[in-house]
Amino acid sequence: MIRVVAFDAGNTLLHSEPPPPVIYARHMSRLGRPVDPAEAAGVFADVWSAMQLEHRPGTDRYHAFPGGERGWWLEFVRRVVRELDHDAPIEPLFEALYRAFTDPAIWAVDPDVRPALGALRDAGYRLAVISNWDTRLPRLLEDVGLAPWFETITVSAVEGVEKPSPAIFRTTAERMGVEPSEMLHVGDSPREDYHGARAAGLEAVLLDRRGIFSGNGFRTVPSLDAVPAVLPGGGGQPRTEV
Repeated sequence: MIRVVAFDAGNTLLHSEPPPPVIYARHMSRLGRPVDPAEAAGVFADVWSAMQLEHRPGTDRYHAFPGGERGWWLEFVRRVVRELDHDAPIEPLFEALYRAFTDPAIWAVDPDVRPALGALRDAGYRLAVISNWDTRLPRLLEDVGLAPWFETITVSAVEGVEKPSPAIFRTTAERMGVEPSEMLHVGDSPREDYHGARAAGLEAVLLDRRGIFSGNGFRTVPSLDAVPAVLPGGGGQPRTEV
């Protein structure tokens, strides 16, 4: 029987608005030559993918990098600037971007979030967050009004381990006082959220708002509104998609 429902944070509970490449383009254009957001988006994605490959899956990227999370983000900004051959000064650009992503004004809570959390809590489920994020996440969730919904907010940069490692899921289960098999995890990443949770002994549902994973063998929901429907009010296992 499921007693706890845990959620990923980024692109599950909230997202930046405008998207990160637009914010990068704005600040780079302010400090140097104009940058088109589409140009920034391609480079942003490439640098992000490359830096994910530089640490072993499940290990915390920030603990493995000189300077911790600020050092990691500084290197990310440096590589974006280099790939765009841009003239923005690195340190001022980094500080501006770091402040920008700390500002709750750029973070939007998806419209299906609060109704889903309310329905789950009304049905007797306890709620948690498990996220690959830096140490700013707990304060950000407070600032956008989501923190009170959750008993535990487990953050990779604090724990020193990332999804898909089973350790971060099991740590959350321990803090909630339940067995991993009594938890359901909901997130948008097949590897980090779905397979990671399953490997740790949790049930899992893949959030698929764009409908790109349907029919690929995952348990999916098109929105968080659908999560309460796959968990009967008295507790139970999520349905398998057919």
